[in-house]
Amino acid sequence: MSATENNLPSHATDGASHTPEHEPMKMLLVEDSTLLREVLFETINNLNNVSVTGTAATRRKAINLLDEAAFDILLLDIELAEGTGFEVIQHIQKADYPFKQPILIMLTNHAHPHYRNLAKALGVHYFFDKSMDFDLAIEAIELEANRFSSASH
Repeated sequence: MSATENNLPSHATDGASHTPEHEPMKMLLVEDSTLLREVLFETINNLNNVSVTGTAATRRKAINLLDEAAFDILLLDIELAEGTGFEVIQHIQKADYPFKQPILIMLTNHAHPHYRNLAKALGVHYFFDKSMDFDLAIEAIELEANRFSSASH
């Protein structure tokens, strides 16, 4: 019996032990701190409707990943091991960027007004201070993931 004959979506019989009814929101996590990247990876992957499908510690790696695949949401630090999160954002805003613009979230230790204003000018949707707003950043990711899930039904 095929998947359509038993009224299941075609992907429901792919043999996976846990298959959601829809694809989760795909996140690129751009953070140079190994420890924080691991904590964020674990925390975000434990949320519903979102999956970290790529990680980068440098501008170059982030841009390479962004040129290879579409992401629904980017979580970026400002200061990276090489380059900045702002340079990553500027890359995806180029006219020849082949994918839909993702939701942009900055989580940084550099929450100075100058950086907030620059982030706003570049179209960043959320800007959080790592030391004070970590939980708010996770809540914003969860909110966007739930919106994404609702929109895909």
